Order: sequence, then C-alpha cells, then structure tokens
Amino acid sequence: MTPEPSEERHRAPALWLVATALAVATLVGGLSGARAGVAVLVATLVVAAASRLVLRGRRPEGVAVRSVWLDATILLGLAVGCGVLMFTTGV
Repeated sequence: MTPEPSEERHRAPALWLVATALAVATLVGGLSGARAGVAVLVATLVVAAASRLVLRGRRPEGVAVRSVWLDATILLGLAVGCGVLMFTTGV
C-alpha cells in the first residue's frame, strides 16, 4: 500500500525569489548593459548568503543545500568573483 500524498505542497519561497532576481538580472543586463545586470546578480548572491547566515537550519528553503558556512562561503565567493570581473577592464 502506498501512503496518501500530502495535501501540503512543498514551497521554497527563497528559491523563487532568487530565480526571479536572476531573471531580473538577465533583463537588466539586456536592457541596460552587462555591468548593471552583473550588479543585480552580485546583490542577489549577497542577499542569499546573508539570508543563509541569518536563517539557520534548512531555512531558507531552496537556498540551503550544504552546511551554513559552506553555502555562505560559496555564495559570497561567487559574488566577489562576479564583482571583480564586473570592474575589470577588457573583460
């Protein structure tokens, strides 16, 4: 016998916010230029890292994948890397 499926759906609002921000970054990059789009991307990564540090456990759902510090380090590392490339001339 299989158990009845739960009526409560799994929601991950943080994941949807990050996905929306990435879509906005793409739109801004296409309309205003790559530097503006990357700035939105960097801001998204920093906010995701900060929310991962502040909200412990499995929250924020969709952003929490590994340990808190590893997730935050990866997100901030990506933000720094994108920020450095954003201000590098000739890239």
